[in-house]
Amino acid sequence: MAATEQSGRRKGQRTNRASEGKKNVVVLAEKRDQARQIAEAMGWRMSGDFGTGTFNGQKAVIVWASGHLVEIQEPQEIKPDASWSNPATLLPIPRSFDMRVSKPNNGRKGKSPSQYLKVIREQLRQAGEVIISTDPDREGTAIAWQLLEHCRFKGSVKHAWLVDGLDKSAVQKTFHRLKTGDEMKSWFRASEARSRSDWAYQFAVRALTCYARHGKMGNLLGQGSGRESVVSVGRVQTPTLTMVVERCREIRNFVPKDHFLIEGQFDLAGQQVAALYKPVVTAEIIDAAPAGVEWEPSKRIVKDGESEPLDTPLFTGQQEVQSFRERLLAAGDKAIVVGSKTRELKRQPPLPCDLAEFQAEMHKASGLTASKAQKVLEKLYNDGLVTYPRTEHAELPLSLYEPGERNPVLDHLTNHAQFSMAASRARDIHNGQDTGYPSFKPSCFTKKPMEHYGIIPTRKAAHLDRMNSLERQAYEIVAHRYIQALWPPALIREQKLGFAVPCEDLLGHPHSRFATTLNMVLDPGWQQAFPSEREKETDIQPVPVTRHMPAPLKNVELKTRTTRPPAWFTDRTLIKAMKSVGRFVRDPQLRKILRDSAGIGTPATRSTILETLLAREFIARKGNRLESTPKGEALIDDLPSWFVQVETTAVWEDWLNRICELRRDDETACQQRDKFVFRQLDRLEGYLQELQQRHGAISGSAPRRSGASSSGPRKPTPKMLAFANVIARTLGQPLPRDVTQNGRACSQYIDKNKSCLEPS
Repeated sequence: MAATEQSGRRKGQRTNRASEGKKNVVVLAEKRDQARQIAEAMGWRMSGDFGTGTFNGQKAVIVWASGHLVEIQEPQEIKPDASWSNPATLLPIPRSFDMRVSKPNNGRKGKSPSQYLKVIREQLRQAGEVIISTDPDREGTAIAWQLLEHCRFKGSVKHAWLVDGLDKSAVQKTFHRLKTGDEMKSWFRASEARSRSDWAYQFAVRALTCYARHGKMGNLLGQGSGRESVVSVGRVQTPTLTMVVERCREIRNFVPKDHFLIEGQFDLAGQQVAALYKPVVTAEIIDAAPAGVEWEPSKRIVKDGESEPLDTPLFTGQQEVQSFRERLLAAGDKAIVVGSKTRELKRQPPLPCDLAEFQAEMHKASGLTASKAQKVLEKLYNDGLVTYPRTEHAELPLSLYEPGERNPVLDHLTNHAQFSMAASRARDIHNGQDTGYPSFKPSCFTKKPMEHYGIIPTRKAAHLDRMNSLERQAYEIVAHRYIQALWPPALIREQKLGFAVPCEDLLGHPHSRFATTLNMVLDPGWQQAFPSEREKETDIQPVPVTRHMPAPLKNVELKTRTTRPPAWFTDRTLIKAMKSVGRFVRDPQLRKILRDSAGIGTPATRSTILETLLAREFIARKGNRLESTPKGEALIDDLPSWFVQVETTAVWEDWLNRICELRRDDETACQQRDKFVFRQLDRLEGYLQELQQRHGAISGSAPRRSGASSSGPRKPTPKMLAFANVIARTLGQPLPRDVTQNGRACSQYIDKNKSCLEPS
């Protein structure tokens, strides 16, 4: 009897193991559109809440989320006494990060997060293996792993890293080279480090909002009621606001200066060559303060290992400049060549687009905001027409240069009139069939490791006539840049010339030096691909010269110029500045971190940050330009330096990237995650303590601010309106309509213009 029972148990165990081996493969996508594209590529059938098919001989079920279905609990859920009205209750910041199902978005149609989660949980119960096929980035990876941990899934996990796009060929190729779960789990740990640290900023938001509502932060912050009075801050949001504030203040405080450019016309063996006066500048000369010269900070961007650049001279004294011109002409016959350097250089074509570059190109072409441009591009990605859009990199992996990868894309691009010539010739060049150029490896292809690469068209043929105008424009930008990148470099012959005239110059040198650069296009290369875009070159033949060769100065032209302030930020330039902000950082180590981490924010979040700043009324759009508001400037002025510096958030990105690199070592990744998070929490706690010391204890509801209303913009008080009318009459201008309707606008108008009533 015992032997029979033991035999039965063994038979049951074998049956269970066999059934476990036949469990389903569950493919977990980030959203329905993504799941549909994968199912179509793999030949699976979509129906209702999931799709079905087979993969490697097993039943496959594809399910999808809708963004983050689980999230960290709200502060008051983890710390019940955390209050918006008493900052003392916010300390200490909790070190636990319990998750819960995300709350439904108000007004959003469709299923709730809990309904999505129910479908996923039911399928995971029957799964022996999960293939994560969310967006190939930190957040996409986190969406999947959060669900697996929430549902306590213990089976095998693999990753379909969909960086090549969602067309049929790319999806099939990705599913045949799956990554292991532990290979990519560190990306989830990096996302946890980011989300937990960002979550802790809510405690600073509550404290700042409370103090602002009690009038501790001036008369702009904390105005109104509800969301209108919230003082929001964030690790990327606040440094980005600082960039806009500093630019606007620089423009407002800018004082234009008239000055002269001094151009000489030199005779080189009968050829007239124009050169600009370029004196040598030293610290001693700047200290000597020569007459007729003003100095401004150099705009040259410092490279690693270089010393700080000296100030740039502006020649402002008309009398001194005129006297200098006379000296030059008097000694002009004795002018000579003091330097000549000729070289041939290759001018490489522009790289394919990364997301920031694409957003800039779309804004330039159509005025589209960064967030709208990103949505258009993501629509093309979801339609399988372009590769993954949320990328920092513009280069391409070497594998995409293989004929089997390159030619199918170029083949279908030749079917469009606007690309046909350029695409077909690029294809012929790299197939060794072009008579003008031999095949070569374009500079856009690299061996360096990249999870995401430049945005290019996929093999899927695009039907431009079926797209709306914005989709068509977006596709054309991507295709244009890809084709251009495959063309040969332009070959330029560059000649740098230096001249000296034996007379005292404006800085006290005994000789006056002039310089110029002559360029001649030997081969236009990629500039032929789309001829209307050929870069303008001087196309002047290089001149055969020798050192000390006579070069008589025939004329001196004084060109008047006025210095200009920096340009206002636009959607296009702000997004690019967030990525390249490291170029302007003085500290070489921090500059390298910023460069390696590609600035502040991520491709996926930069446009969202911009929209948040606009929604909070910290910045405002005026036409195409972005301007900081008095409210935004008041916030930046109140915050400590580490809160607003771009270097702080750049260090974040550097740390998160290093967590991502801890592949197949989840224990170390978790340790580094916790070390990073606790460091941020310690710093935030210190700041909250500083606020308490500065503003004192506060408890109870905030006093009602003047003019605050429970809904809509507050009206200006009669006294405010009367004061604004006095200012308007003094300025001789009509009172703007928004000033008469909106108390905040009225207050800003008064603060900005009240100085006109002060006695001179």
